[in-house]
Amino acid sequence: MDTQSLFSLEGRTALVTGGSRGIGKMIASGFIGQGAKVYISSRKAEVCKTVAEELGHNCIAMPQDISTVEGCKALAATMAEHEDSIDVLVNNAGAAWGESFESHPEGGWDKVMNTNVKGVFFLTQQLLPFLEKGTSGDDPGYVINIGSVDGIKTPVFDNFSYGPSKAAVHHLTRVLAAHLVKRNIIV
Repeated sequence: MDTQSLFSLEGRTALVTGGSRGIGKMIASGFIGQGAKVYISSRKAEVCKTVAEELGHNCIAMPQDISTVEGCKALAATMAEHEDSIDVLVNNAGAAWGESFESHPEGGWDKVMNTNVKGVFFLTQQLLPFLEKGTSGDDPGYVINIGSVDGIKTPVFDNFSYGPSKAAVHHLTRVLAAHLVKRNIIV
């Protein structure tokens, strides 16, 4: 079967956060393999640049920490230097913090919630004009939020903020889907 034509992303532009390793790198590679131009973002600038070079000329590194509103705005500003629209936003960047219940720190809790939930909301908000500009009639924009089974079931490991953050991502996805479908964006 010719998956290139069946699942072609030729002429499409995507941003994948957390795109320098793991699931994000696999998503970026798959999108590129189907013809998309892909921007990847991660906190670690050198790793992000190295992976972009590895994935080829259709991959562009845009390192940024999206755990803050300022970081989300900065990533959107950098995107504006390259594109006036995007077709797909993949909110994949994530953080975890493994520590016992008794010693789990506020800073670890905040890092996970800020990256996994706050970043998803505010980056989507900042990139909404890019997503809207890329839509037309039967051709919507797409936001893909990466959740986790740990947002549905009780995790095995001492990772007290991760599961709740992913449960929040699951619900935030439903809320964004209900709101953004009116703007021709599928979440």
